[in-house]
Amino acid sequence: MVEPTKRLLEPFNFPGNHVGCLLIHGFSGSPSEMRLIGERLAKFGWSVLGIRLSGHGTTPEEMAKTQWEDWVKDAEAGVRELRKSCQTVIVVGLSMGGLLALHLATLGLTEGIVSMNAPMVLVNQRTRYVRLIRPFKTFVRKPKKHYLGLASQLENERFVYERIPVDALISLNRAIRKVRRNLKEITCPTLLMQSDKDLTVNPISVQIIKNEMQQIKPEVLNWGKSGHILTLGPEREEVALKVHEFLQGLDSIKL
Repeated sequence: MVEPTKRLLEPFNFPGNHVGCLLIHGFSGSPSEMRLIGERLAKFGWSVLGIRLSGHGTTPEEMAKTQWEDWVKDAEAGVRELRKSCQTVIVVGLSMGGLLALHLATLGLTEGIVSMNAPMVLVNQRTRYVRLIRPFKTFVRKPKKHYLGLASQLENERFVYERIPVDALISLNRAIRKVRRNLKEITCPTLLMQSDKDLTVNPISVQIIKNEMQQIKPEVLNWGKSGHILTLGPEREEVALKVHEFLQGLDSIKL
């Protein structure tokens, strides 16, 4: 793996108006997945905080020391940080970051969420049985996937691990089940996004999330040209604009 630049790994903070956007990257990824959309939202005037989850943006060995509960604490700390200067906090997450956004919403910690490609069902069904290989393997290697012709571009814009700690994957599977059970508790405005060409998360996930939400009717947007990393895909600019429009439309926001 090419040595990543510091910009890909570092959290970022762009002060803006009284509405704070907490941006959360995905499992085994880094803030690089959310930086571009963060820059776009900042240009629109929103306050933006992009966090780095524990064990991410370093080494797979460091990630192996962390689990779902650690990542939840990171997300909750991000909300608290934004509330120091913002009246309203919206959580925007990609993949596992989207799962964390949903989790924070079940706890009533945010005024709204944008969840992108959050996992309920993973494409690789073998991940369901990863616990069985734990006695024999500590890490598993990610399968090589194409990114709709954007592989070289993504390599320059994104830092992600090529090996995944088995224990972290077990923890993620447990978290998916937990969050799914609690989706009925969500009451805040919600925008769900799903890439049709997602090779990591089965696109049926967005319908599962929508159907489990009993107290609200979330807005659902499907993206026909993008893969799993929606924030860096060919529809990236449209994605950022839709998030901006969602933020504008929230009744609690007074610009």
